[in-house]
Amino acid sequence: MKATLRKLLGLVLLIAISPFVNAQDAPLGPLTSVTEFTIKPGHTMQFREGIKAWKECYLKDGGEWTWRMWERQQGEGTVYILATNMPNWAEMDKTDEKGKDCQLLALNLINPHVETATNHITRFMPEISNTNAFGANLIRVSFFKLNQTNGYKMMEVVKEVEGIRKSAGLPIRGYWYNWQTGDPNSPNYHVVTGYKNYAEMDVMQDSVWKSVEDASGKKTRDELQAKFRSSIESTWSYIYKMDEEISHLGNN
Repeated sequence: MKATLRKLLGLVLLIAISPFVNAQDAPLGPLTSVTEFTIKPGHTMQFREGIKAWKECYLKDGGEWTWRMWERQQGEGTVYILATNMPNWAEMDKTDEKGKDCQLLALNLINPHVETATNHITRFMPEISNTNAFGANLIRVSFFKLNQTNGYKMMEVVKEVEGIRKSAGLPIRGYWYNWQTGDPNSPNYHVVTGYKNYAEMDVMQDSVWKSVEDASGKKTRDELQAKFRSSIESTWSYIYKMDEEISHLGNN
């Protein structure tokens, strides 16, 4: 999210450097700013109407910034995720003059309905991700928090697994992200898998580990799976659906 809008919404950022940011041995992907809004109970409609009013004002002023707003489908409370891509860190130095006239709308129509808001930065990892342009409106996001002892092993396994699958002619399904900032409860990585609709989730596919076993044998599968599990402190997942009315994808 652009710095200007963060100021308009009055967000308090919780930023600390992640201990598992890898040394760069592959081309850098773009950054994504991810802001999680927990909405006050019973205030979802007012929050959405506030965002729509701000969006209308911003676009009327000629604003060009684009974003996706995702609603979490499971878990406690009502949670929205605002995600926007940035080519690099220098984007954070820029200001968006187009949104200044809409400041009061944010202060009066959005902020009162937000219980908490946190912002973090992630980086896309193209070398181990699906190469197709992302366009799904329904996604499953799996998060991985690494342990201090073996956390470094996780990406070793992911890269080897995707190499095995690629050699076997199998597609890479997910879009991987490395968290560049994080608080004590943040994950270190997450992977996004897109779906056309909920019905597509019913389509049975072999698991990643089954595909590794088929391609390289049970011994390799067991070794990689044990190494992967030894690196993880915790893992969890949610499904998110994009709210198109309060998103802005530009002309794409």
